[in-house]
Amino acid sequence: MLTPQQARQRLRRVSSHSIEIAESYDELLNVLLREGLHFLDVDRISVWLVDHIDSPNQLNCIASSDFENEQANSLEIHQYPTYFEQILLGHTIAANNVAHDNRTKELIIHNQNSSRALLDTVIYLNGKPHGVVSCESFAEHHIWTEDDIVYAESLADSCSRRLMALETLKLQNQLNEMVFVDTFTGLKNRRYFNERVQSAKNSQYRLQTPLSLIMIDLDHFKQINDEFGHEAGDIVLAKFTENCQKQLRLEDVLCRYGGEEFIIILPYTAEQQAIQLAERLRLSIENM
Repeated sequence: MLTPQQARQRLRRVSSHSIEIAESYDELLNVLLREGLHFLDVDRISVWLVDHIDSPNQLNCIASSDFENEQANSLEIHQYPTYFEQILLGHTIAANNVAHDNRTKELIIHNQNSSRALLDTVIYLNGKPHGVVSCESFAEHHIWTEDDIVYAESLADSCSRRLMALETLKLQNQLNEMVFVDTFTGLKNRRYFNERVQSAKNSQYRLQTPLSLIMIDLDHFKQINDEFGHEAGDIVLAKFTENCQKQLRLEDVLCRYGGEEFIIILPYTAEQQAIQLAERLRLSIENM
């Protein structure tokens, strides 16, 4: 049996594991919830987040150690004013008897909650209550100890750190994506092309498959900008992009190489096929 200090040290170690951007909230937090079940000896632990941190209206369940057994997926704040007053003030709720505790009995009245004892600790985001980690026991006469409360608060902090790490990872991924995107057309840019074409060449050599490129230059584009304005030029670029994308495969990559210069990476495409595609594109653009 772990001591409370050993359990918290183990929790810190588990929460330090790396995360993947594709993970769902449930996958992200499940390992922490299993740790909590093991130490606290409870029947269910779940994580709930508010819908809007500055003006919350709802608390939504995003992860649970026991999703299969019936439980509410969301709570409307206006239905549980006493409970939410405590949560939004950042108070830990340790109710040994949910039905008789003034802070929690409205959960039984409105939600027919099956838990007899409830330990809810607040998750923070930038110093504001963001949600709760809810620990439930269905056994009679469950008494929360001081060690239970300290551990549950550590569990909430660990969940908070993992949630923030995921959001940071998503933001970094978005920023990385933006670095490779041309603002006006939404196409991949020259920087992306330089990296992607090298990868495509390496695959070509390794797999002995054909690879082709098509370079496109729009004639008289400066004249369009000069005569009709840059907004008209942006419209031309958007229509040109749309025209090309309709004729390309999913694996083909259209990049904006410069002002009115574009380049297409065509994996698994031999020279004659590329020439035929280039001519189709030329005719369709000419007829725009």
